[in-house]
Amino acid sequence: MLEFSKGTRIGTGVLDFDRARRWMNRTWGWSQDVVTRSALMQRHYLQPEVGVQEEDINRHWSYSVEYRDYRIYLHGDKELAFFQLAHAQSND
Repeated sequence: MLEFSKGTRIGTGVLDFDRARRWMNRTWGWSQDVVTRSALMQRHYLQPEVGVQEEDINRHWSYSVEYRDYRIYLHGDKELAFFQLAHAQSND
C-alpha cells in the first residue's frame, strides 16, 4: 500500500496521490476504487450470470480516497518495486 498525506494544499499528499494514480493508469490501465472493485469481484465470483468479465477488474492496483485517506493498493511486491524504481529520482 502507498499512503499519502491527508493535506489538501497544492504540493502535499493530494497532488502526490494524483500523480501516482496517473502513473498507475499509464502503466497498468484504469482501475476502480476499492469499494467498486470489491463489488465487481464479488459479482464476478458469486453471480457469473451478471456478466462481469475478467478484464473489468484490474489485478495490479486499486485506490481509496475515503475519509481523505489517499491510498493506492498494489497487488504485490513486484508492482511496488516497479513504482519505486520509476520514482527513485524523486526520493533523493
